[in-house]
Amino acid sequence: MKMSILLGVAQMNLGILLSYFNARYFSSSVDIRYQFVPQMIFLNSLFGYLSLLIIIKWCTGSQADLYHVMIYMFLSPTDNLGENQLFWGQRPLQIVLLLLALIAVPWMLFPKPFILRKLHLERFQGRSYGMLISSEMDLEVEPDSARQHHEEFNFSEVFVHQMIHSIDLAHSELSTVFYEKVLLLAWG
Repeated sequence: MKMSILLGVAQMNLGILLSYFNARYFSSSVDIRYQFVPQMIFLNSLFGYLSLLIIIKWCTGSQADLYHVMIYMFLSPTDNLGENQLFWGQRPLQIVLLLLALIAVPWMLFPKPFILRKLHLERFQGRSYGMLISSEMDLEVEPDSARQHHEEFNFSEVFVHQMIHSIDLAHSELSTVFYEKVLLLAWG
């Protein structure tokens, strides 16, 4: 099961890395700053850290319970780890990683829809101004040009899309935890 977590985290990192190249190809600095960067921070501060703990546990032969480490990282991050400590400085590192993950969630969710809305409004206002200074002859030739250039911007759709990206990032890992902690324990 631990190998599947490592492979899943590697695959998710690859997917996010590919989204970076996609954003670069389309010259979308908004996607890089407000989607790629916080997704990498969120994924690796939680599940990348879990992968690191798995590898350390394999290398050291420790009997630490990684599920407890991850659960108590959220529930009581300042408590002593006891026998679940795998390396020196683990508790402060966990606090920093938890704070980074908490910062990454609103960073992923909120700025991009508002920035896209602002860019859309600026672009539309610029086109409207350009339409006002055009001659009446142009308006007679293309009376619907304002509608043709004005693309609908649905803020709620962009916001929901961004929320789906945020939830989708954690979905597979949360499904794994649900499977292990609920279904396997119920069958056992």
